[in-house]
Amino acid sequence: MALFKTSIIAAGLVFAAGNASASLLDYNLALQNNLTGAVHVEGMSFIGGNLTATQLSEFNSGNDTPVGSFDGLEVGGKVTGQVKILNGETAVYKTKAAGAQIQCVGSVNCATGGVDLTAKKQTLTSEMTSLSANYQALSSNASAVKNGNQVKLQYTGTDSTAIFSLNASDLFFQNSSIELALGSASKAIINVSGNLNVSNTNLTGAWNYSNTLWNFYDATTLSFNAMAVKGSVLAAGADVFNGGGFDGSLYAKSYTNNTLREIHGFFWTPPTSTSVPEPQMLGLMLVGLGLLGIAR
Repeated sequence: MALFKTSIIAAGLVFAAGNASASLLDYNLALQNNLTGAVHVEGMSFIGGNLTATQLSEFNSGNDTPVGSFDGLEVGGKVTGQVKILNGETAVYKTKAAGAQIQCVGSVNCATGGVDLTAKKQTLTSEMTSLSANYQALSSNASAVKNGNQVKLQYTGTDSTAIFSLNASDLFFQNSSIELALGSASKAIINVSGNLNVSNTNLTGAWNYSNTLWNFYDATTLSFNAMAVKGSVLAAGADVFNGGGFDGSLYAKSYTNNTLREIHGFFWTPPTSTSVPEPQMLGLMLVGLGLLGIAR
């Protein structure tokens, strides 16, 4: 069985390499529904619903959109407010409100309207949901050690990936401080159950942003308030609010803030040693095997 699972991952990588469409983890921000507020996103963004920019919002500000035929911003609904596309990237959207502005920096005529993104929204939503469920199903090998208001997420084993399974209330209580101590592990998957309404929680110490994923697998509401988020956030069923900024990608149902927030281009890179492949890779692998079967 272990060999079969490893083969799935390897085959998935082969088939994904030939796919011209971006997968979920290529995005710095991916939302099933609306974005309301103001953001600066360093990489590629997908907004499945409406983009309502309450002040100037910038996309691809870090020039982290993958090289190739990709758009720096994709909006499945209506664009309202002032939006800027940086570093010569392009944007596509369904409709645009009267008075909405899409500025191009490094290119001209960068935005194309009337584009139907329904199929892509369905694909990314499926990937988001499947990836969250797959990570939640992994067996925990690490734990949280609490000492007063201090919480240490600690791993003492020899695996390359630390997997936590925790309750939100045990981490994000008032005035809590959360530290990550990975030991010999290089990546952390932090599975968290429950909704959030953060009250003066801080993430302290050294965090490797690209190697940390928060998987809020059953949350419907995440209110980060002023907390600076370290690592990527996967919250397929959650409406996310505020946050003092994100050092990592955000994948959620929707995102709303009340002041400008930055989403930095630290992209979650999945471990190859777990038995759960990325959902798109698995789907492509199965398609490929089906095609091979037909050819025979």
